[in-house]
Order: sequence, then C-alpha cells, then structure tokens
Amino acid sequence: MTVGEKGKLTELQLDRRVRERLLASGTLSAATIEAHLASLPDQEEQAEAIAVDQPALGASAHGPRVEPELDDEGSE
Repeated sequence: MTVGEKGKLTELQLDRRVRERLLASGTLSAATIEAHLASLPDQEEQAEAIAVDQPALGASAHGPRVEPELDDEGSE
C-alpha cells in the first residue's frame, strides 16, 4: 500500500470511490482504513446539530410548508 507523508493515508486514498477500488484490488487493506478512522479525534463536542427538511422521508422537521400569498403580478 502506498501512503502519504508520515505514514498517513492520502486524501485521494480516502476518497470513497478510489478507496473502494483500492480495497477491491488489495492495494489498501480494511485494517489500514480502520486504523486511520480510529486515529481521528472525536469532535462531537464541537458539532452543531441542524434540522433539514427531507420531504422524501415524509414528515418535516419544521411542520408543513406554507407558500406565500402572491398578488396578480406574482409578488408577495
């Protein structure tokens, strides 16, 4: 397996599409990926949750969408 500086995986190797090819060809091992993921710092404390509407999943996080009332010329 080819790694970048200081034995770390390169950004290209971490790209999901490339990583899958490298895993399939045996160039990159699942153990190497797991070791890399385990070495990443936990940043959950610094994360901020945001609500995003996902209409395809059914319910909305903010209630039903209300369309603005438009006059004859199409402005609010």
